[in-house]
Amino acid sequence: MKIKSILFSQNPPADFDKTPYAELAKKYNIQIDFFKFFQIEGLNANQFRKNRICITDYSAFIFTSKNAIDHFFAILKEMKIELSIDIKFFCINESTAHYLQKYIVYRKRKIFYADGTAKALVKILNENTTEIFLLPCSLESSVNPLIAMLDEKKINYKRAEVFQIAMADLNKIDVASYDMIVFFSPFGIQSLKSNFPDYQPGETIIAALGYQVLETAEAEGIQIQIMAPTPEHPSIFTAIDQFLQKTNGKRR
Repeated sequence: MKIKSILFSQNPPADFDKTPYAELAKKYNIQIDFFKFFQIEGLNANQFRKNRICITDYSAFIFTSKNAIDHFFAILKEMKIELSIDIKFFCINESTAHYLQKYIVYRKRKIFYADGTAKALVKILNENTTEIFLLPCSLESSVNPLIAMLDEKKINYKRAEVFQIAMADLNKIDVASYDMIVFFSPFGIQSLKSNFPDYQPGETIIAALGYQVLETAEAEGIQIQIMAPTPEHPSIFTAIDQFLQKTNGKRR
């Protein structure tokens, strides 16, 4: 099936003509649209206190996204809490781990990271059974495949909601009219299923950036046909480009 239209589930870039999106549109003569499937709203200190969590009781933190890092450290700042130098950080991937540099001196901390999959992260956590883990996450995190794995392995952890997700009204767009939909966050998948519980892609090609998106999609019964990053395609754009070469013909 030739691809004529692609929906990217995020806000449009500031300067479309200078982005890889424009290159794809021109090269394959396709329509590219943008629509953010969700918005993130951080919790303040008063809202966080309702969790009845004492942050200093925990010896290690688990981070699966940059959003979790941003909102967790915002709460720390508001509550005027300084973390012990002995605190350990366990991250879903290297990119998330390096993002911690925004808030801590990276080289002075004990930081561990997985390959982007929940399975690999849980394996690392399971090798550190003496730690008491805190998982900063969203109010909607119960649908995250990581949660089920943590519970299955009986990891000593507690969830700490630091932000919430406002799902967009996807009835404002005709999702079914697109030949391809690209997801950049598991929350995008959750929003899709929240709006359309019985959604099935049919002939629509689903692309995903990140293993968390892949795992969430699989948990919701949605098959991913295009995936990045991989050894062959570190970028979602190169992965889409190769797919379009096969469906739409050679590059112009």
